[in-house]
Amino acid sequence: MRVPGCLVLLGCAMGCKGEPVAAKPPVIDYTLGDYFFQGPDTVPAGTVTFRLKLVSEAPHVLDLIRLEQGKRIGDLMAAGEDAYDSSWVTPVGGGVTSRVGTDPAYTLKLEPGVYVLLCYFSAPDHQPHFAKGMIKELIVRGQAPATTLPQPDIDVQLLSFGFKVSTPITAGTHVIRATNPSGDAHEMIIARLKDGYTLEQAKARADSAEPKGPSPWENYGGIADLSPGDTTIMTATFTPGTYRMFCFFQSKGEKMNHAERGMEQFFTIGG
Repeated sequence: MRVPGCLVLLGCAMGCKGEPVAAKPPVIDYTLGDYFFQGPDTVPAGTVTFRLKLVSEAPHVLDLIRLEQGKRIGDLMAAGEDAYDSSWVTPVGGGVTSRVGTDPAYTLKLEPGVYVLLCYFSAPDHQPHFAKGMIKELIVRGQAPATTLPQPDIDVQLLSFGFKVSTPITAGTHVIRATNPSGDAHEMIIARLKDGYTLEQAKARADSAEPKGPSPWENYGGIADLSPGDTTIMTATFTPGTYRMFCFFQSKGEKMNHAERGMEQFFTIGG
């Protein structure tokens, strides 16, 4: 007996008790380079996964900001340095690129509305990348379907001021769930020490008033601008080496950034 194709598809989408099986989040591919985002202008509401492809030597971050009260990208740019303190601006997370040839993925939940993607990393001339054109409006539409989240094998809490890691990161691919239970916005940047450098050399360069030469660190992904109470899930691959996990955010009115206040730690992955 030939079974109609539509019934086969229906069977694949139903559980053993006749209940719908939640699908995996849709994957949204974005390419990041100097200084642009290349990807869709509209994405579906609900839980989505952003997969980031780096096509430049410099690292970048895809930071997602939700705009409330009918505001658009022009309003954000007009607000300037005061934008993040506006009642209509809500950072919702995002992710950091890894080295060329790897495509880290970041899973988070988006409500319908108007968002802005921007890169807040600095160029060699100390100008933020968004000031060079790395900013883009994104529209989130539709009703959120039921989806299954990637199952994390490592949990990291972003605290004020430190990181609480549930289990050591080892070589291979990991699903890291980052949550922010604190009262401050934080980021979690992960960088690997380049081959040929020692940790002592890297720390000495960081302490220098005028660091010279290329950075001894290369980004291996990370979580962008996570507001209190929010969660982002990161899927990335790690190789043996020495790593640094840190947050460079600086709270308003404070002279030191979060790393200088203790939100920095080093770890080694054996091979």
